[in-house]
Amino acid sequence: YLAEFNFGYNGSENFAKGKRFGFFPSFALGYNISMEPFFESLLPVISYLKIRGSYGLVGNDEIGAQRFAYLPSIDLTGTGFTTGINQDYSMSGPVYNRYANYDLTWETGKKFNVGFDLHLFKDWKIVADFFQENRSNIFQQRGTIPTYLGTANTIVYANTAAVRNQGFDFSVDYGKQLSKDLIVQLKGTFSYAHNKITKYDEPSDQLYPNLMNVGHPLNTYLGYIAEGLFIDWDEIANRAEQQISGNVAPGDIKYKDIPDKDGNTDGRITSSDRVRMGYPTVPEIIYGFGPNIRYKKVDFGFLFQGAARTSMMLSGMHPFGTNTRKNVMKWIADSHWSPDYQNIYADYPRLTQSDHANNTATSSFWLRDASFLKLKNAEIGYTYKNMRFYLSGTNLLTFSNFKLWDPEMGGGSGLKYPTTRVFNLGFQMTVN
Repeated sequence: YLAEFNFGYNGSENFAKGKRFGFFPSFALGYNISMEPFFESLLPVISYLKIRGSYGLVGNDEIGAQRFAYLPSIDLTGTGFTTGINQDYSMSGPVYNRYANYDLTWETGKKFNVGFDLHLFKDWKIVADFFQENRSNIFQQRGTIPTYLGTANTIVYANTAAVRNQGFDFSVDYGKQLSKDLIVQLKGTFSYAHNKITKYDEPSDQLYPNLMNVGHPLNTYLGYIAEGLFIDWDEIANRAEQQISGNVAPGDIKYKDIPDKDGNTDGRITSSDRVRMGYPTVPEIIYGFGPNIRYKKVDFGFLFQGAARTSMMLSGMHPFGTNTRKNVMKWIADSHWSPDYQNIYADYPRLTQSDHANNTATSSFWLRDASFLKLKNAEIGYTYKNMRFYLSGTNLLTFSNFKLWDPEMGGGSGLKYPTTRVFNLGFQMTVN
């Protein structure tokens, strides 16, 4: 039987007096059931089994990169004004950059974990954990203070958000010397974590509930739902007016008019027609697997690494402009709408001399699946006496539905330093 208790009483200068200290206890329990006498008959199959669980609180005092965020911040020369009989006297006056909030206090996470350690046939080792964290009092800038109260753009911080995170981790190891000359080791890991915003400082009765954060994961995109490219001027005239920008023409991206909470559409495409889309930019699934095998003097090993349930957004690819000129990427040159080739299924919309906000807005047209599986590294070696010669490589292969660049680089235009493929040839020597 195992038990562990921890009690933390932490203080931080980021909070006002009376709010600076937080109490964060935790405890963990374990039961090594395989050491019980009644378990002895199972030992040839289950050589080890421990069940464990933990619960505790953790605190966070980081408010972005700011210190003393509970204090007001004033710019003494923030706004200028002109007065006098002839309007010829100018002065500047103070402006609040941030209002005080002496009630700011610790962000708290309640963590719960249950798991087990299992050994099968003395060769297989399995570890599994199931976890949940409810984080409350999360710092955020207030979003529901009406502008008629005079706050304007002044920042007000408060403990007003909450997020739930849950998932599981799983790993399996196998290691055995199968014969005098053959040793095999296998390892695999799998992690899944999904979060959801459960509380946020936003109006609960919004006219457009599609803009709300509550109920959605962190790090997802807010964008328009694309419904292909406009066929002709008649289609433009008979659809909702797109007010993202002017100059909408055939070949531009057309968007869906999202109904309000009463089920009504307004016949216009505005920022109110955006919705949460895709998976988070941080993968919800991370996994890896690979063997290490040694036969006589030769050893060989490799590792596959993958990510799933993650999305990325393409952006910044427009090839023309007045200040920044770029070459046209091949995939754009190969598949774009043009007056001579009016392909409404093209990968890129109508080309324009400068950025066209209607076509570069965040939308499902540019949303991509960022999942991938990589042969992350591989190595083969040969041992001769006290020397080992080896050949190894990193980032050798990538398997993904996204083909324009390495999805591990993330979204954007792909015009950044690429993931490098590395090969090494060398030897190691042991001196007795």
